[in-house]
Amino acid sequence: MITSNLVKFRYQYHASHILWLLLFLISFFLQAFDWIDSWRFNRDLVEQGDIWLLFSGHIAHMNWSHWLLNMAGLGIVAFFFSGHANIKQWLLVILVSVCAINLGLWWWMTDIQSYVGLSGVLHGLFLYGALREIRFYPASGYVLVAVLLAKLGWEFFYGALPGSEDMAGGRVLTEAHLLGAIGGISVWLSEWLKQHFFKSAVD
Repeated sequence: MITSNLVKFRYQYHASHILWLLLFLISFFLQAFDWIDSWRFNRDLVEQGDIWLLFSGHIAHMNWSHWLLNMAGLGIVAFFFSGHANIKQWLLVILVSVCAINLGLWWWMTDIQSYVGLSGVLHGLFLYGALREIRFYPASGYVLVAVLLAKLGWEFFYGALPGSEDMAGGRVLTEAHLLGAIGGISVWLSEWLKQHFFKSAVD
């Protein structure tokens, strides 16, 4: 009985785990079969009509160390935050974060010719998950939100965290982190406004 309870505590299935597993597997195979060049965001190719590269670039990575870092982040989202929202909500966070980053790449960071990595989207997932956590575990939720905002603040004013570019094996595009986070916050804020507006209308 003790062993059974321990296993149950350590792992609880949630439908969004399928989503995280798909992201893991697709990005793994891209890396393993060296298909990165044909999946990365490439400004010239997008201008020629390969619009899908705006989306595929987020699941391609520079190298194995970059991939491992992002998969570790995805694992944290899967383990700690999955149960805070349903799979449709998580999909919406991913889509809005991807779109926010793409708009930034296209209109703001016009000097960026090529881009890969899930880290921007992960920041959206982290912020959304941390904000949702406040409903269930207020203390840890507020701490996580504060830490993530402090990290984004550091990156905005001082650039990538010390050692992060060495770990990733290339330039860290901190602007993508900020834009992805804005995407996650936007989804949470729209849900919060809808919930409170609907509640006020009913009352």
